[in-house]
Amino acid sequence: MEIKETAAAYLYLENALADCGLEEDGQKQCLSCVKEGRRPELLRLLNRQRRLLMQELHAAQRKVDVLDHVIRSVEEQKN
Repeated sequence: MEIKETAAAYLYLENALADCGLEEDGQKQCLSCVKEGRRPELLRLLNRQRRLLMQELHAAQRKVDVLDHVIRSVEEQKN
């Protein structure tokens, strides 16, 4: 997707950055990169946020795995 400097595209980007969990500071940095054409820095910031989200996802998955194990253990005791 090419980000053009239209009001609608800018608003979309602002919302997308907020939806992906970027703090206000990070959102401002990304928007500044877009305005100033600093694509490599924008990609670095976006990839950093992606890594953080993936770490959170993996941590949540480990918790689900533990919970699944506990559920199976309880179910097996019942039978």
